[in-house]
Amino acid sequence: MIEPRPAAVYLAHPEGYGVSWAVFDAAWYRARNPGARALATERAVLLRHYLEHGAAAGFSPNPFFDEAWYRATHPAARAEGFASGFDHYCRAGFRQLCGHWLFDEQFYRAGSADLDEATLARHGCANRYDHYLKAGQREGRAAHPFFVPARYEAALVRCGERAGAFDAGGPFADFLRRQAAGLREPRVSPYFDPDFYRARTPEVAEARWLGALHHYLANESPAGRDPLAQFSESFYLAAHPDAAAAVARGDFRNGYAHFVAYGARERRRPAAELDFPAWLAAHPEAEAAVASGLYRDGFAYLVDLAPADAPAEIAEAAAKALFRAGAEAALPAIARRGLDFTCPGPPAPGPALSVVMVVHEQFALTMQALASLRENFAGPIELVLADNGSTDATRRIGALLKGARLLRLEANEGFLTAANRALGETRAPAVLLLNNDVTLAPGAVAAALARLDSEAAIGAVGGRVIRSHGRLQEAGCTVGADGHARGYLRDADPLAPEALFVRDVDFCSAVFLLVRADLLRRLGGFDPRLAPAYYEDADLCLRIAAAGYRVVYDPAVTVRHLEYGSAALAAEAEAQMRRSHARFHATHAATLAARAGESALAARDRRRWRRRVLFLEDTIPFRHLGSGFVRANDVVAALAAAGCHVGVFPVNGAPAPLAETLLLCARDLPETAEVFHDRTLADLPALLRERAGFYDLLWISRTHNFARIRPALADAGSATAMVLDTEALASAREAVRAALAGERFDLGAALAEEMAGAQACRAVLAVSQGEVALLRGLGLKRVGLLGTARAPAPGAASFAQRQGLLFLGAIHATDSPNLDALGWFLDAVLPRLAEEMEAVPELTIAGYTAPGIAPDHASARPGVRLAGEVADLGPLYARARVFVAPTRFAAGTPYKLHEAAAFGLPIVATALLAQQMGWHDGEELLAGPAGDAAGMARRIAQLYRDAILWNRLRSAALARIARENAPIDFARAVERVVIGDDFTNDAMVSPLHD
Repeated sequence: MIEPRPAAVYLAHPEGYGVSWAVFDAAWYRARNPGARALATERAVLLRHYLEHGAAAGFSPNPFFDEAWYRATHPAARAEGFASGFDHYCRAGFRQLCGHWLFDEQFYRAGSADLDEATLARHGCANRYDHYLKAGQREGRAAHPFFVPARYEAALVRCGERAGAFDAGGPFADFLRRQAAGLREPRVSPYFDPDFYRARTPEVAEARWLGALHHYLANESPAGRDPLAQFSESFYLAAHPDAAAAVARGDFRNGYAHFVAYGARERRRPAAELDFPAWLAAHPEAEAAVASGLYRDGFAYLVDLAPADAPAEIAEAAAKALFRAGAEAALPAIARRGLDFTCPGPPAPGPALSVVMVVHEQFALTMQALASLRENFAGPIELVLADNGSTDATRRIGALLKGARLLRLEANEGFLTAANRALGETRAPAVLLLNNDVTLAPGAVAAALARLDSEAAIGAVGGRVIRSHGRLQEAGCTVGADGHARGYLRDADPLAPEALFVRDVDFCSAVFLLVRADLLRRLGGFDPRLAPAYYEDADLCLRIAAAGYRVVYDPAVTVRHLEYGSAALAAEAEAQMRRSHARFHATHAATLAARAGESALAARDRRRWRRRVLFLEDTIPFRHLGSGFVRANDVVAALAAAGCHVGVFPVNGAPAPLAETLLLCARDLPETAEVFHDRTLADLPALLRERAGFYDLLWISRTHNFARIRPALADAGSATAMVLDTEALASAREAVRAALAGERFDLGAALAEEMAGAQACRAVLAVSQGEVALLRGLGLKRVGLLGTARAPAPGAASFAQRQGLLFLGAIHATDSPNLDALGWFLDAVLPRLAEEMEAVPELTIAGYTAPGIAPDHASARPGVRLAGEVADLGPLYARARVFVAPTRFAAGTPYKLHEAAAFGLPIVATALLAQQMGWHDGEELLAGPAGDAAGMARRIAQLYRDAILWNRLRSAALARIARENAPIDFARAVERVVIGDDFTNDAMVSPLHD
């Protein structure tokens, strides 16, 4: 990396020592500073004027650094000892801070993962901004959501103002110089409309502003203006209090910054007149455009599609018209190629899937549905199409369907009769009943087949049915004591937490219903007494359940449906619905009578759970977050495995934008868990009131959450039993930190305050024997031990095949023990290690780091590699020779030591961590006093050189992990807490063995 230098030194060099943002641009300075325009044009004269007058007056030395913006944005730049903001940036700020309002360091870092510190150094770049100016802008890389180089180039070409390559620099440099010259400001991003903004902001004309975009990103009232027609700052902050709170904290410049970073991907409504979620649902092509990389999010696509008049509300009637129009528009393409449903004959195995579709007229809709089906599933499909006397182009549909079996009925016999006829023609082991007015989301058929095959007890599978305007038709269906069928969550957001977990239901509609073929035949298909239609799918599913099978709702099966697209609810249809309801109700009277007084919440899930548990944690416990969240994730998995319905409630909200959150939920959490990704602590009282009596147990993770939710419990009048899982006692951690700093600390008083109210809990759990003892010392009686789950998975690489040191730890806050440990190791231990070893091994630093907290000081050190958050840690553990854990203060038990030991990587740690683990120096690891940098360095050097010691520690640690941390034992312990007899026993002493 380039060495920091004072601004005067950089600027004195004609080429800024090779740093693009450090060159003095005399022409720029003279043009932008009225006081310099009377001076001679010689560079030396203007540079002297800048250093003596211009810098202090707030002028910039070149177009790539904005002095006024930098000083206003970064308070550190105004500290004494710096001649200017630019001087601060040259000497310190360039490592972490942004020097220009149109360059976003984090945005560029996220979009240019190939640019690690080693790559930057190899190319002689002082930082990522230097790289962007030298190469990134010409490579088409985006460094800010409000400036897309390709859009700028295209805008100039369209208006005939440019053809061919830029003369110097690239599009970013050209844009800034163009703005300074007062030329027309083109639109360079979908997120900002300069014409819209300029028309409403006369201040843009002031000389200090380069243009509309400059004013919007740098003015002193960031929340006072709207950037384009489709976004209202005032509405967004009022409608989304969490965003408003983040802006108030200074996390975002304004509400629009939050929306661009997170809100658009979370499908938040940006303006009162724009129902953005409904618009997205009505435009599935937006998702495809985002997936292809053409757009960052659906909002950008919307703005491009309708720059100034995006639809305010998508009425269902309008959405239906669009759905039909889309089907008509697709017809020519489908007709040219046709659709192939040919199934291989013997001796090849028969198809795994038969599809039954009943049609009457609606040729375009039918072809669209069949094309969607064919594109959705690559395997052989036996298609049986029953045509109920159509008179439109459906009569010629056979010419377009190769291999399909067509049943031609002379008259419209109704859905039920035609479907039963078609069912008799099927031969695959699974039969999909599919409407002809649907389109399927990617993977819908495969997901349904996988669900059906997952358990022999599953008789039928259905999924989320989304209406044409983006609202739910159903997320499974219920049948009440009155015999009326209801779509669960009708009109709700398809991404509502209640719609996103797998559960057993009364029925799923025949819009999309996958059934075991043998079961379907045994039951005789649809009940002919319900002909011609209505309630036949509800009846079939209730008979499936009566036969001992489950009907499962799987949200991974997603269908878009033109409701009533194949029939109209005319008076005769309504009369038939009443007749079918009466017959259905009479048939199932005994079953339905038992449901009198049943709530929709109870009716939505027919699985017999052993317990219903609401699990409360700081955030959704994704495994990559570390810091106790891995163990919390294991608790949730164990609860689900024990037969519990689990609701996961993030007290502080989800840790990532919606799309990423949903992806992580699918990866890390049980599919039956109901994850309240859209809730925070403020929503807890309402949830508990709505679900009074629903939960058997509240599992509260971490003592600070217990303290925070107690008022919410009182507000809701909740008397639900509680388990407090301390995870790590904050008082114990603070006691160690105070001792390290030589401060006095009253551990007893702190513990009493931390555990206030815990006597009301059914059980209090601690992660180590030491903390169990502390809790019992307070007089708490129901205290138990719940440790950590980890199975041995040692890598095969030998001592000789490995090299380097590994530090792993999540950093969630500036007072994090891991951040302190890393700083101490880099500043105190590494220099001592250099005295012990001729060549210090490379140190790799890995782990999650919260936004805004980055150990960037480590990247400038030779022999230190920042790996950041790594999805698969296995290769890191397999390459390293020694794991270092220099933690000086902490509580609980260190999961990273369990993990390192399980991977077979020997450990050098502080005695504090060894004590928490119950391990001993020289037996399972090497350990010394926290703060003894020389001692830690000696132990690292010793272990790094001694293969015999290395193998002995490795074997001993693996044995301890296998003996004490078996996942099956952890799962049984969790089960005993919530299921065992002690759960209802007020006199229990400890729910777990210790």
